[in-house]
Amino acid sequence: MGRLDDITLEELYELKDQIDEGKPRERVLAAIGRKQGDQLDTLAARHGVVEKTIRNWLDRFEEEPIEQAPYDAPRPGGPAKIEGEDRKQLFEQLQQPPTELGYDQQAWSAKLLLHHVKEEYGVEYHETYAYDLLKEAGLSLRTARPRHHEADPEEKAEFQETVEKNEPN
Repeated sequence: MGRLDDITLEELYELKDQIDEGKPRERVLAAIGRKQGDQLDTLAARHGVVEKTIRNWLDRFEEEPIEQAPYDAPRPGGPAKIEGEDRKQLFEQLQQPPTELGYDQQAWSAKLLLHHVKEEYGVEYHETYAYDLLKEAGLSLRTARPRHHEADPEEKAEFQETVEKNEPN
């Protein structure tokens, strides 16, 4: 007995018409293709996934009601710790240099952001999430360019003046 024996092609087309885009639609289209006789490798190439993924998608139609099969189950995860007006206020604060808020640093770092959020909002985040917050606020990390502690700027300038640049081929 095949995975899609209990589902008609008409049911799949009806379901496809109810789904606008994204992975759920891809799953229904793969089921339609399989029902029409397409091989797993053909479906995998068409949808840009491996055959195992196609098998997993088709298994959903056997294991779950047809209306639920294309969709992922809800995933765990708590709500945002800072949301609404507080989140908006935090992002506005991040647009200012930290010195405006009384810090000694000129630019935001993940550690400074974590400290600020804990002091200002009473919330603790993992350091990796601080990078996500900075990115969401439209900021990027800038780091100092490394320079050897024994490098002599005068020697570097002299070297750059004497070196001939290669002509492009």
